[in-house]
Amino acid sequence: MWHDIIFLILGLALLVAGANYVTDGAVAIARKFRVSNLIIGLTVVALGSTLPDMVVCIESAFHGKPAMAIGEVIGSNTFDLLLVIGVMGLVRPLRVSTVMRRQDLPILLIASVALWVAGDTVLFDRLPHNVINRSSGIMLLMIFVFYMWFMILSSRKSSDAPAPQAAPSSAPAAATPLLQRQWVSWAMIAAGLGALVVGGNWVVDGAGGLALRVGMSQGMVALTVVAIGNALPDLVTSLTAALKGASGIALGNIVGSCIINSLLSVGLSALVIPLKADSIGFVDFITLVGASALIWIVPALSKSKTIGRLFGAILILLYAGYMAFTIVRG
Repeated sequence: MWHDIIFLILGLALLVAGANYVTDGAVAIARKFRVSNLIIGLTVVALGSTLPDMVVCIESAFHGKPAMAIGEVIGSNTFDLLLVIGVMGLVRPLRVSTVMRRQDLPILLIASVALWVAGDTVLFDRLPHNVINRSSGIMLLMIFVFYMWFMILSSRKSSDAPAPQAAPSSAPAAATPLLQRQWVSWAMIAAGLGALVVGGNWVVDGAGGLALRVGMSQGMVALTVVAIGNALPDLVTSLTAALKGASGIALGNIVGSCIINSLLSVGLSALVIPLKADSIGFVDFITLVGASALIWIVPALSKSKTIGRLFGAILILLYAGYMAFTIVRG
């Protein structure tokens, strides 16, 4: 028991420290290379904070626990979209950029729908149980490859702006401090991501151990304790970025993490072994799809194009309702 509590506390401490390093380093890199905060959040930060989810998914598949893999992804994404974005909206209203509304949020909805179609075989294929087979996993991975290609293309377009004027030749020594600062920024990102991965795993180990000691089922642990534990890096990283005014990284990290989770994590896990998930049903899939749609549609229809405090509160209440349903279902 004490072993689990110690891991939980140390993991949370690493998450806080890692989030600060990742945010500061990513913002510095974005400014120096004239890459938008949004692109950095959707790629570098999102990939790093998704590593705990990916590890849990693949390890669950290898150890013959496919329901844990799917449940962790759905639970983590639902936590991100409803609770994390809801909390960020309460703390500081987030403006949703035109790029985010027109390309990234639609891709998020496509990824969530693709996961639903691939996984809810009871509804779509009339099978006796839900399963994501290898062909569906390949389909998810193909969508992920397209997404990454699209992000790289967007990054190149965003860096087409004229470069800043070079320093006069009479001051060649100025290049060395700049190079050192770049290395420091990259080192901060690497150290922060490492802390997030280790901290996320320690939180999962500690919280999972505590949950199993009180008799929670595998499916319930996947959708709640494991999912929330692995999503804590997203919460801490995005909330820290939002408080520092880097809304592009804050929202981009969440959207990118959910896309990568739905496509890459599940796709790779399904290649290892078909993911049978009897404990994951229609309500879980449709909650994720509905959350993805809300995050896109509501800001697009509002005059301010923001996720404000009222919408944030609604998202938090929706997550509380989903958690209550999950606990009652058992």
